[in-house]
Amino acid sequence: MSRREGPIAAQRARNARLADQAAAYAALDAVRDTSGAHDRATGTHTAATPALPVILLPANTRNTEPLPDESRDAFLERLRARLATTFVDAARDDTAPMSGEARAAMEDAAPPQRFGNAPVDDAQTTRDALLGAACATCRGECCTAGGTHAFLRPDSLVRVRAYLSRDGATVDAQQIEAEYARHLPVRHYRGSCVYHTPTGCALPRTLRSNLCNRYLCGGLTQLSRALDASGGDSAYVAAADSVHLRRVARLGPDGARSVARPTGG
Repeated sequence: MSRREGPIAAQRARNARLADQAAAYAALDAVRDTSGAHDRATGTHTAATPALPVILLPANTRNTEPLPDESRDAFLERLRARLATTFVDAARDDTAPMSGEARAAMEDAAPPQRFGNAPVDDAQTTRDALLGAACATCRGECCTAGGTHAFLRPDSLVRVRAYLSRDGATVDAQQIEAEYARHLPVRHYRGSCVYHTPTGCALPRTLRSNLCNRYLCGGLTQLSRALDASGGDSAYVAAADSVHLRRVARLGPDGARSVARPTGG
């Protein structure tokens, strides 16, 4: 085994161990929560529901801290530079036909009813809620890469400018900067994105980057596929660091319910 294969194999082994632990917690919870019939004569208990998918996610284990002034200043300075690029061209004309890509970016950033008369897909709304609850179980490990840029590239800011300029409104770079500044939180996760807080992203979806609105980590992709395969609306998710399970939750139409407090959590 090469040096490169060694750490990869070790990580796979750790993931397999953590996944087995998560499955054991889920199985125990399923027994406790079953709605099956109890046969008093034999003392047996029959489960009424099939096994649910069990998905392993990363776990954000950082503590929070007051948002450092230097992080706030670095973010606003970078935003200011990118807004200057955004305002080189004239504002996009939202009355003109939109490309499929532009329409997808807008719909990713807000509920469909905000854009014309697009119907609301109840199944997709339920799926989005489940994925959001899974993110909350992880607590946003992917957000830790946001640093003092929050993934806000010019393409995202062009969309934000067009959104804030809707209905004939006039908006300049200073107004957009002020809008982002007012959403900066008092506290955030230490060393993470400036907008990353224990209650999620401090930005409304319309102001988040296109990447943040679209991104699904490997675990969420697995969850989505597992729900498609099962045809159900419930699953178990477990958030783990490289050593311990930190959180386990059952997701369903009514939200997330904590299953266990594993050792090391």
